[in-house]
Amino acid sequence: MMSTAEASPVPKRLSAYIGGFMGVSYGVELHKDTLTHTTFDAGHSNPQHATITPTAAQWREFRRTLADLNLWQWHTEYPNPGTMDGTQWSLDIAYADRALKTHGDNSYPDANGNLNGNPSPTKAFKRYLASVKKLTVKSFQ
Repeated sequence: MMSTAEASPVPKRLSAYIGGFMGVSYGVELHKDTLTHTTFDAGHSNPQHATITPTAAQWREFRRTLADLNLWQWHTEYPNPGTMDGTQWSLDIAYADRALKTHGDNSYPDANGNLNGNPSPTKAFKRYLASVKKLTVKSFQ
């Protein structure tokens, strides 16, 4: 019997973003089975797009990594109201059996999905970023 990750390696929906107004930002959008990776310069200017078609093996590894990160336990928001500017991030992902919409503003989930409350990315969040980078073979930080 195949696991869910094996049966449906490509999500039904995927949109991810990280960045800030003052620096480089990155976005990833799923369109059927291909990804559009966009890099923005400061001020969200000069968008540069690349189209990527991950393999089934890359999609399976991505989903396994999300499960290993306890991503499905992440909260809807990770606010840090005391910090201005900085880094904003978002993730909207759905498979046939699971979905998550989450975002943060200078705050990140820890290994248990709890709010870290400071502007330094957690190890868990850095692993998430690395998993997107590995899927797209493009910068995502």
